[in-house]
Amino acid sequence: MNNWLKIALVASLPVLANAHTASPFLLPDTFDATSSNVSFQSAITIEKFFAPSMNFKTTYVVTNPDGKTVAINPATSLKRFSIAEFDLPSEGTYRIRTQDATGNSTKYALVDGRWLRVRPVRNPQNAPANPAPQKVPEQAKVPTATPAQPPRVIAADQVPEKAQIIEATNTFIAESFVTKGKPTAIPAVTNKGFEVKLISHPNELFSGESLKAQVLFNGKAVPDLEVDVFKGASTYEPNAKRELPHVVTNKKGEFEVKFDKAGIYLITASYPEANSDNTKKPNSENFTYGLTVEVAE
Repeated sequence: MNNWLKIALVASLPVLANAHTASPFLLPDTFDATSSNVSFQSAITIEKFFAPSMNFKTTYVVTNPDGKTVAINPATSLKRFSIAEFDLPSEGTYRIRTQDATGNSTKYALVDGRWLRVRPVRNPQNAPANPAPQKVPEQAKVPTATPAQPPRVIAADQVPEKAQIIEATNTFIAESFVTKGKPTAIPAVTNKGFEVKLISHPNELFSGESLKAQVLFNGKAVPDLEVDVFKGASTYEPNAKRELPHVVTNKKGEFEVKFDKAGIYLITASYPEANSDNTKKPNSENFTYGLTVEVAE
């Protein structure tokens, strides 16, 4: 069964209540090409089953086996995903990667020693109506002592005039690899920005084996970063568990993912990881990464 049909079927599955942070993905219609061209789609997934949840604006760069790059625009962009295609003029491994894909920026304001996320001012017409207070029987009134939680969000019109403001950019990076004929070397890292340096060849993965890689930021290893792994949808096991145990990069920024079963997998990471302590200054650059690979029997 082809990937497009799998995607259409899994798109009807309900969104999980405990869904993780949204991740970008890029999914070719084949990872082992025999024809002269390949189609692929890109989207943001919340379910992590490769069911597209929403689209994001991007162009693509395909790196050919000879190292030359070709810029590609989506052939069509829909509400939930974009579709594109490219030619495979020679045998070898091709890398498909998003380019200049940014999400909405996020503003933070330093207020009373805490960095609060700034939300737009709500339109009064869309503000929820205040329901009439309900009378509570005396016997149902139980005194509680819930400690007040420090605020984490502030409306734009409530930000003090001289408050320090930070605008954080959010960059989506999604990539995948397609091989025609015999696999060839994949592109080297650039040592610029957030990158995952693959030590294992992404088109030579088999069940029972592992994918090994190293996470870098500006060429330096990123230790102690959580990497999440999700198994792709299958119409033969729609209720199967999709999320695999996460792995964490070591001191050298390296991680290893072992695949017990064949299938399509999404490997994701966010850098820097979310920090619940809003007394610390937010990062001005945030990256969300998604790598799609196929594991053969």
